[in-house]
Amino acid sequence: MKNCRILLVLILLCLSLAGCDRGRTEELENRVAELEAQLDDVRSKLDDAESEVDNLKSATDELTSAVDDFDYENWRSVVPDVQQAAGNVESAANDVESAVDDAKNAAN
Repeated sequence: MKNCRILLVLILLCLSLAGCDRGRTEELENRVAELEAQLDDVRSKLDDAESEVDNLKSATDELTSAVDDFDYENWRSVVPDVQQAAGNVESAANDVESAVDDAKNAAN
């Protein structure tokens, strides 16, 4: 009878410990899901930043092309194009900075 009580106590103890493990496992699974969602968000923000870098490269190419026009066109007709292209580069650079900041914030 004493052995049965000890066995019963051990079984109840094991069951209660198993319940604790399930709670901890569920807690860890929830944390993993949260971290995976955060990682997906960071990846998305990095994709956005890469896209903005591509836009900056394009704007830089446009500026280079406009500056090259000084070689064979009247400077008076080239200056507005260069100014416009320079503004596009500045805007694209700001967009890159913003996208990188968004990615950093998503990572924290």
